[in-house]
Amino acid sequence: MSKVLFVGIFAIAAIFSLPSLVLADPSSDRIQALNRQRLIETNRCQGCNLQNTDLNGLKLIGADLSKASLQGANLRSADLRGANLQEANLTYVDLSYADLRLANFGKANLMGANLSNTYLLDASFRESNLQEANLTDTYADGNVDVFTKVRQFVNLEGANLLKANLTNAKLGFANLEKANLSEVNLVEANLENASVINTNFTNAKLCNTTFQDGAVNNQNCR
Repeated sequence: MSKVLFVGIFAIAAIFSLPSLVLADPSSDRIQALNRQRLIETNRCQGCNLQNTDLNGLKLIGADLSKASLQGANLRSADLRGANLQEANLTYVDLSYADLRLANFGKANLMGANLSNTYLLDASFRESNLQEANLTDTYADGNVDVFTKVRQFVNLEGANLLKANLTNAKLGFANLEKANLSEVNLVEANLENASVINTNFTNAKLCNTTFQDGAVNNQNCR
């Protein structure tokens, strides 16, 4: 009797511990597939559910994805120039090798996102969350036109980059005012001519790091 009871309890426990994939709602997958098609056809999908969706390599120039849920999505090598991703959920998204020039990520959540090897010139991450994000080898070296004095730069004003990895990031002329760069890895990073008013560099890792005045800091190279 006790043996039968034990087997019954074990079976019930096994049912409740089934992988989430087995218990997944197929209608949710269908909605995400429809949203993906809608995005491709109309170049807009505000507030859409595109979690874990494969958008690898898509041309989404000027796309409107504001407030969309893209958690865990694959946007590797996507062309998102001028796209609107304000307040979007981009946690743990793969944006590596993507073209993000002129894109707007204002107040977006990019916690744990992979932005390595991306083009960020003139992109805006104002007040966005980039905690623990990977920005290694990103290119956003800004400039000032000698004739018009127009300045090009990536805007990270007020962004949270706590524990982010900015190894070898090119951020010349970047706006880092009021940004949180505490515990950030800035090894080989270039911040020449960047604006760092009220920027928090507490416990940042500095090694061959070029600061706004052109000076190179090697305090953590040991």
